[in-house]
Amino acid sequence: MRYVYYSGVDILPDQLWDFAWSAPMRDLAAKVGMSDVGLRKALRSYGVILPRQGHWNRVHAGRKVETRPKVPGRRPGETGRIRLDSRLGHLFEPAAPKSSDGPFVSIHVPEDLEELREQELRAIGRARAPKNLDAPNRGLNDLLLREQRRREKSEGWAYWWEAPKFDTPLSRRRLRILSGVFDALDKRGHSGSARDDNDEVHGAMRIGDMSLSLRFEIVGRHRSVRQAGRNLPAPDLPANTVLRISIVSDTRQPAIASWADDADGLIESKIASIAASAIVAGEARFRRSLKEDEEEQQRRREAEEHRRRERLAALNAQRLVDLRVSGELLRQAQDIRLLVSEVRRAMDEGTSLRPKQTLEAWERWALAEADRIDPVKSGQIEKHLEEPRLAE
Repeated sequence: MRYVYYSGVDILPDQLWDFAWSAPMRDLAAKVGMSDVGLRKALRSYGVILPRQGHWNRVHAGRKVETRPKVPGRRPGETGRIRLDSRLGHLFEPAAPKSSDGPFVSIHVPEDLEELREQELRAIGRARAPKNLDAPNRGLNDLLLREQRRREKSEGWAYWWEAPKFDTPLSRRRLRILSGVFDALDKRGHSGSARDDNDEVHGAMRIGDMSLSLRFEIVGRHRSVRQAGRNLPAPDLPANTVLRISIVSDTRQPAIASWADDADGLIESKIASIAASAIVAGEARFRRSLKEDEEEQQRRREAEEHRRRERLAALNAQRLVDLRVSGELLRQAQDIRLLVSEVRRAMDEGTSLRPKQTLEAWERWALAEADRIDPVKSGQIEKHLEEPRLAE
């Protein structure tokens, strides 16, 4: 099954296939806001098999029609989800994440990984690296095309940086090994490509929706040359130099599996085992990614809960500050009112030398100021009456 990835919503394939078979294409296109030709192309890019021409005319005529084909089963390394872009994603509810506990079984994938390995070995059958690169796997085309351009450009020039990088016997052997592995992967619906990694040949593989790498290394001591500040294998190393090839998921992680030229034979005789192991590694990585996603989601939930508690603690701390401010404001208001009361008593007893009108004006101003700072009358106390809560 082929998936096209965009940032968007993950849905089950059945959801998209049901949509594609639910109404005529022009009606669906109007619902989506696309042309029927554009929608048809988009659905096909997601691997959906569409109704044949005239299907809906037969439906409306009450004639017998074909039923919707079954969605192809999940293959090794596939997520079992389709990631829709914004054009279609808004029409669907996201599918629940697949559990890391499984089940993982499908028509193409047994639950047991060792059983998967045996299944893939049987399906791949005899696999060998080609004797030359006259008809390489398509995964080598880009690298070999760049090599040819360097070759043409460097004719008549002696500068090493203009010359082909992978014309040495050992590099050509690596390319032949990769071509054999990629042919075996192609046979099982996966793919690979050769890449230039710091002027050395390595491989990239796509197993379903998972990415893996094939890395070569020379076993034992060997001559090297210094170029551009790096030590590289000497260009005249023979093709029979002992090699090791490893499947890796990340350059920072140890090899998942390795094969070498040894008493059991050359790497070229182990192509089927390498390809089958790569497919198993892709499926294992998918299963592991589910656990990693769950752990990441748990870390995010814990981090969000930690941030929530910090925000709540800050609100409670501010509530306490506001409470203390209310108490201080109330004391100030009460002090002013007490002062006004004493002045009023002095005024009534006739002991004040100020005119009565002046004292009455001052009294109104002072009491108004007391009311202004009084936390109850001003409403300042409202800031801490209710327990702090965070918005959901």
